[in-house]
Amino acid sequence: MSVVQIDLAKECQAPAEHLWDILVSPRLWWGAGVVLDPVSGGRFYEPWKDVAGEHHTHGRVLEIKAPNFLLLKWWDEDWSFETEVSFQISALKAGSHIRLVHSGWQAAPEAEQRDLIAAHRQGWSYHLENLVTFAGKN
Repeated sequence: MSVVQIDLAKECQAPAEHLWDILVSPRLWWGAGVVLDPVSGGRFYEPWKDVAGEHHTHGRVLEIKAPNFLLLKWWDEDWSFETEVSFQISALKAGSHIRLVHSGWQAAPEAEQRDLIAAHRQGWSYHLENLVTFAGKN
């Protein structure tokens, strides 16, 4: 498989510092059950549902450099592998820019890689849109 990472970017009307504050408060833009402890070694947790039932995504903060960079170890409860998700925020003249990279997919079972990447690309696109929209309005 040639694509082994998801790389997405969005611009936001909010200043970079405000976008950061919203990013590390995921209950505001992601969902009430999402937990992020924004310190090195801090926990990430997301409960979610689909047609197959309820699932749980887990993570751990590997690196944090407020207000610009967050790196998470990332895995679903039924995965035999882990991935990494990074968020990079930079200031623009008017607003800010956020880049998300979700890497490590080569560790996934080869038969599942394409579907996992597609599902996560769709999910991340949705969540990034929620993030920049919420930050730009609040």
